[in-house]
Amino acid sequence: MKYKEFEFIGSSFKCDKNCPYCTAKITKWPVVDNKLEMLEERLKYLRNNNINFKYFIFCGNGEPSLLSNEDFKKVVEATRNVNIFDEKRLQSSGNIFFEDEKLELIKNDFIVEITRVSLNSEEDMRILGYKRDYINTQNLKKARVRLNYVLLKNKNFEDCLEEIKQYIKKYPNIETVSLKTLNLNTRNGEIDNPYSKWIIENALTKKDTDNIIKFMSNNTKFVVSDEKFFDRFEWVYEGVPITFYAKKLDYGFSNIVYYGGELVDYHLNKIKLKKEI
Repeated sequence: MKYKEFEFIGSSFKCDKNCPYCTAKITKWPVVDNKLEMLEERLKYLRNNNINFKYFIFCGNGEPSLLSNEDFKKVVEATRNVNIFDEKRLQSSGNIFFEDEKLELIKNDFIVEITRVSLNSEEDMRILGYKRDYINTQNLKKARVRLNYVLLKNKNFEDCLEEIKQYIKKYPNIETVSLKTLNLNTRNGEIDNPYSKWIIENALTKKDTDNIIKFMSNNTKFVVSDEKFFDRFEWVYEGVPITFYAKKLDYGFSNIVYYGGELVDYHLNKIKLKKEI
């Protein structure tokens, strides 16, 4: 029995970025004790119930690589001791590339996800509110990288596609690219904060899905892949998959979240294991 993602979401709320669409600030999850001592036990419970996952996602309501070395290592080792994942990813602001010890720990079996709005570092740093240009570090070149490319309203699709091609040519260690629309509010759908308002004014959202698919279908060899499981479209450029998750399924479909020692969904309800996915 396979689920899509198992997400470890840390509750540090520390980050070296100040993204204008910050998901953590939109969702407003409560601050909790991460209870890392229970993570491996929860993974064993899932394994004993014949549950496995396409992806393990090491993320957080904050930057996961800002966890202490000890806590960071606990999470990584739990996924190695109970490896029920096809692929493991660390979502990072880019700070991981300034954390030599942590990067060394994960570089062989984790893909590092970075999220950007521009190939131009000065523009990316200005919009996303950070001060260190991680993408041109030597450490980035050592990592396996997944690029989350945020689609903004100030660029047409042709320019976005051309910029993605430039990323792939400039950074050959980018293994996959994901076209990213933004969620206005993952908890209640209400536009009651400046982050959701910024998204409405500046970014493409779920409402733009059909236009994105139409453009990619007309201008690339863009094919449906694993639709039941992922709601995903994929195109390959020079060997690099470029994917788009249409987000037409319920948010969090086939995902399990570890938060504060509990297995929950995106509404913090305790998970009831599905019999078939």
